[in-house]
Amino acid sequence: MRGWLLAAGWAAASSTAAVAAEPSSRGIVYAPAPGWVVAAPVPTTSATPPGMPLRVIYADTQVRLGADADETHTAYRVKLLAPEALPLGNVTLEWSPATDRVTVHALRILREGQVIDVLAGQKFDVIQRENNLERSMLDGALTATLQAPGLRVGDELEFAVTVRRRDANLGGLSQGFTQLPPSGVLGSYRLRFLSPKDRGVRWRATADLVAPSVAVRGTEEERVYELRDPQSVIPAEGAPARFALHRTLQYSTMADWAAVSRQLWPMFDAASRLKAGSPLHAEIDRIARASTEPTARVEAALRLVQEQIRYVYVGLDGANYRPASADDSWTRRFGDCKAKTVLLVAVLRGLGIPAEAVLVNSAGGDGLDQRLAMPGVFDHVVVRATVDGRSYWLDGTRLGDRRLATLPAPGFRWGLPLRAAAAELEAVEPVAPTVPLAVMELEVDASAGYAVPAKVAVRHIIRGDEAQAIRARLVSLTAADADRAQRAYWREQENWVEPSRTTWRYDEDGGVVVLSLSGEGKPSWEGDDKEGRSLDILGAGFTPPAPLKRPKEQDQTIPWATDFPRFRCWATTIRLPANGPKRRWSVAAKPVDRQLGGVDYWRQAWLDGNVVRTVMSRRTYRPEISAIEAGQLNEALAGFDNNISRVFEVAAGDDVTKPTAAAAFLARPIDWSSSEAPCLAPERRRTGSHTVRAGS
Repeated sequence: MRGWLLAAGWAAASSTAAVAAEPSSRGIVYAPAPGWVVAAPVPTTSATPPGMPLRVIYADTQVRLGADADETHTAYRVKLLAPEALPLGNVTLEWSPATDRVTVHALRILREGQVIDVLAGQKFDVIQRENNLERSMLDGALTATLQAPGLRVGDELEFAVTVRRRDANLGGLSQGFTQLPPSGVLGSYRLRFLSPKDRGVRWRATADLVAPSVAVRGTEEERVYELRDPQSVIPAEGAPARFALHRTLQYSTMADWAAVSRQLWPMFDAASRLKAGSPLHAEIDRIARASTEPTARVEAALRLVQEQIRYVYVGLDGANYRPASADDSWTRRFGDCKAKTVLLVAVLRGLGIPAEAVLVNSAGGDGLDQRLAMPGVFDHVVVRATVDGRSYWLDGTRLGDRRLATLPAPGFRWGLPLRAAAAELEAVEPVAPTVPLAVMELEVDASAGYAVPAKVAVRHIIRGDEAQAIRARLVSLTAADADRAQRAYWREQENWVEPSRTTWRYDEDGGVVVLSLSGEGKPSWEGDDKEGRSLDILGAGFTPPAPLKRPKEQDQTIPWATDFPRFRCWATTIRLPANGPKRRWSVAAKPVDRQLGGVDYWRQAWLDGNVVRTVMSRRTYRPEISAIEAGQLNEALAGFDNNISRVFEVAAGDDVTKPTAAAAFLARPIDWSSSEAPCLAPERRRTGSHTVRAGS
């Protein structure tokens, strides 16, 4: 089923996975469709364009929202017109046995007036394969597969199934998203909903969804959306994520965000309460004895959860929303985001630190405030701790967070605190990074002359999740294999350098991986002794941004997404050869300090005799820019300084470009692996304990 739905670009109606449920079903029931299901929609009669691999006769989703359970009936009939459509015969179902009951009604092949009942001689094979086991995820989902035998081009394939779902941990409330096809695949499409008139279902549709027909059928309200031979939606290129929803309907029986918070809070609150004899009390006492400083206590608690509890997502037996208790997680020494959150909350509260669980969306959740209240819009939960009136977002599933002062800014836009009292969806303002996630430091000693290779030292300083991934890989290798892996990396990054030694180290305090390369390489000198020498400075020239333009048929008023929070810095030092007779070195690297299209561009250069130093950075400080700002960027591209910085010889009597006073900090040694390394203009660097002054 999923294969053709994806091919047609259409998503069927679905409710979010539930937690606790009626007696589970690990098998498939074969029976006629329930009585509330009506006949499939009438096919369209338009001609099929040449070259199409399939024709959708109909695609029908009917949903009945009941007081004790929701039922979703999905049926389709599709004609196979080319070999590319034959994989539709691989029919697959997936469900959670803790919450769902699956009833298959029909699987037929229609061929030249003949109806072949596939289920008469073959049934679905059911397996539990844990699709995401390699990502440490156990969800208990079951998969059923059936290969329709004898399927050939020209056949029509017809299938119908109903899934009954009961979500007890949500108090019998209903939630879900449905969608009519955004792509222009010809056919007859329908979404039909039945719900008790007094159920209090709330509906929210995107502006491009067809208006429904609404009728009363006894004690139920019927809502029907139909789409026949649709044209493709024209999405706006480069738009933020909230503009990606098309022909989509959301439904929920939850009144507001406070209702969602109140529904889930009791499970999290109960799970975070420690037993009287819990061994976690000893851990809390140990942390408390080590320091009286609240900041140090929070850091120790976070480290305890990140390092002592390995991450394993557990969705078995309806645990998709219900967290394991803090005591159970500590005993098992594994847990998912829910388990790690309640464990961290328990420890922090034991230390007297205010803390609460907050639901978030790991993909950012852009536009979440424009959706109906429901747990299904969240896929992650973190802890918000308060120290001296300031909030800190703590994620127990991460690794390497050592200092509150250097925690990465939250990547989510909205959060819902779980509280007994009323809680509303809260905006989380995006914070521009002040410390680069990557610094490329290059030192070239060419003082021995032009004819011999220069001595080269390169360091790549990596922070954040990438640093943890690199560290995890390298520590798992033998010394010889780690060296080979590093050399392969450097061949991709600096293939002009012949390596003599590679090393790496991990700064645990700062969560920084430093990859180092030393060797020899020949700089790309230009010129000769007679005309003078010159050299392009690596890591000191900006690539101009791409113009932001959309085809005229797209909405020109929609904002543009950026690559926020990308922040990279390049630092280059070159020790130049001694000048020829009556020559001296000069540098062409104009200072840059400008903001364009939500991006900071900054560059400084310093020349002291035969040593030139440059620093350059590019930081995206906003998640999106308006259409007006995009137009301003396009207009500014002609004057964008994308010149490659160069150092070159001039006659001794000629004027030499002198660096500005603002670049004087480059005259002093700088530890570019420090969080205080000057990779931004002074006024944009971190304040407080991490203030960096020019020249420091």
